[in-house]
Amino acid sequence: MNVVLKTSDGRPVANASIDFTDGYATVTVETTGGGILAPGSHGMHIHSVGKCEGDFTSAGGHLQVAGHTGHPASGDLTPLNIRGDGTGKVVATTDAFTEAGLKGPEGSALIIHQGPDNFANIPPRYTHNGTPGPDAETLATGDAGGRVACAVLAPAGSTSSAPPSTSTSTATVTETTGVPVAPPVTSSSATSTSPTSTTPSTTTTTTSTTVPTTTTTIPTSPVGPVNPMPGG
Repeated sequence: MNVVLKTSDGRPVANASIDFTDGYATVTVETTGGGILAPGSHGMHIHSVGKCEGDFTSAGGHLQVAGHTGHPASGDLTPLNIRGDGTGKVVATTDAFTEAGLKGPEGSALIIHQGPDNFANIPPRYTHNGTPGPDAETLATGDAGGRVACAVLAPAGSTSSAPPSTSTSTATVTETTGVPVAPPVTSSSATSTSPTSTTPSTTTTTTSTTVPTTTTTIPTSPVGPVNPMPGG
């Protein structure tokens, strides 16, 4: 899976690849040049909708696979650190999602953010409106700021399905035909003849015909990832 992350006005920012082997994903992101991303740490996530439109809020919130609601989110990745010359590269591995999970009905997108991601790591000694620890926005976004670059990994509305399977069964039709058989010949003597009563007999012929019937089974689309609340 190879994509190019671009700004909202179409400028390329970084090349990215995601390879799935041995039960986990290897994510590689490398900038294509300097001048767009400021030096420092930039949050990087897989988002839950395969759309990169406008300011990229179209990509929804961070990806959460079915059955997972905790933090870090399933789509949270290792941040991209940009050097002083504006370039950077990161290689990270994760088993938090699968290729099929990225290709659900809503698709998915990879986004680089304007600032660093704190992964909602806010110690309880810090409070917000009297509540210790991270608030709802921090949990959802990691406070990584605006969305600078985006690439669609799988477009929204795409599904992967297996080809239909076909099974064949047979039915047997039996046809019975009656064939009359001539009565036996009765010999008569020269001196006297007695009438003989005969009844025609019938033999039965059975013909079996096999008629194939075909049943086609269309598999349903897999269930896609669960969309969290929109965020960073």
